[in-house]
Amino acid sequence: MARPSKRRFELEIRQINYIKKLLGIDKIEYVDKAAMKRLKNNLKKIKDTRVKGKTKFKIWDIIICGILAVLFGAQDWEDIRDFVDDHYDWLREFLLLTGGIPCAKTYERVFAIIDSRKLEDILNDFIMSFNIKSDLEKDIINLDGRVSKGSSRQETIYNQKIKPLNVLNAYSNKYGICLASEMIEEKSNEIPTIPEILKRFKVKGNIITWDALNTQITNVETVIALKGDYVVPIKGNQGNFYNDLIDYFDEKKLETIKAGSSKSAYLDYYEKRGCQSIHYEYFQTTDIDWYFDKKKWKKLNSIGTVKKTIDDGKEIRIEKRYYISSLFCDIILFSNAIRNHWSVENKLHWHLDFTFKQDNNTTSNKMALLNLEIINKFCLAILNRVKPFYNNISLRRIRKRISYDFEKSLVNLMCYLSLS
Repeated sequence: MARPSKRRFELEIRQINYIKKLLGIDKIEYVDKAAMKRLKNNLKKIKDTRVKGKTKFKIWDIIICGILAVLFGAQDWEDIRDFVDDHYDWLREFLLLTGGIPCAKTYERVFAIIDSRKLEDILNDFIMSFNIKSDLEKDIINLDGRVSKGSSRQETIYNQKIKPLNVLNAYSNKYGICLASEMIEEKSNEIPTIPEILKRFKVKGNIITWDALNTQITNVETVIALKGDYVVPIKGNQGNFYNDLIDYFDEKKLETIKAGSSKSAYLDYYEKRGCQSIHYEYFQTTDIDWYFDKKKWKKLNSIGTVKKTIDDGKEIRIEKRYYISSLFCDIILFSNAIRNHWSVENKLHWHLDFTFKQDNNTTSNKMALLNLEIINKFCLAILNRVKPFYNNISLRRIRKRISYDFEKSLVNLMCYLSLS
């Protein structure tokens, strides 16, 4: 395991009393068990709908075991069971584990009855309790859906067809966590779900982004009603508005904006990607009085486009995307919101696929799989927070490395999380 640098070690020494006070411990060696006990007490707020007197295992014990198992490499219910079996004596130091070691099916059955919203809120509160970022800094929150491919079933003579788990996620760029998850039936169901998911986290003062499918009048109204801002794309599903933006941002208009016209702003940068050279150009303007139907879009204060020029040495391709926003001319914030929208794919969905191998999980019970996905997201947030202490190696390698010495690694993780 990579050792922290001297500077990191000195920082840990200076903040050692803070960690002790935060978790109510006498020795830093107790930080792991203290953190788990604190999380366990919060998890007791989850309602247990099982018949009292007929349950052997506490619901919070099941969840804690699931979290620790996933953090150190588990991918499915059998892995969680094996992890508890291997570390049973150590887990008993802070968990009851009444009834012995649950079987894999017990974990699946218990996860299937857990209130996913309550679980997610508790886990996010735990992560945020270690947060030191300023509340004054704007957050860019991305909304996008993800499908768990392994959970689907084809129709056979024995079984009905089962659709895969489809979840709408809200990802915070500021805190590096999934703020909220909502199960939906299919991609088109994101549209009516967005107003509901927006009510689950703080929108006020932050910027919301989503893909063009969800750029609907009602969704924009919800963001503004919650005192947030939006930077969202417009495509062909908006018909005449999309065509109007194409006509407005012709080459003559783009040259005028680049020259520094009033009510407008311009920014560009170059990126090298393999053999490709990519030139991004961002254009934003508050000149929108020409649009006859602008009042239909709540607080539509600016429009913009991104011109992407790709040169691979053989040919040059140009792509354009168009956006509407409640922001006034702030090209830095506008461009950051557009670029950071892809964080939900690159920093959340990709890791669920690659680091946590979630598509390999064939659980067909949607609620059980959703709650396991929430656990995965929680562990992903922890790994991202502690990544600098492991010399920024990949999360997959961190997960593998800490599994070699589980008990010592958990102490380090909780210390690093307190200092992140």
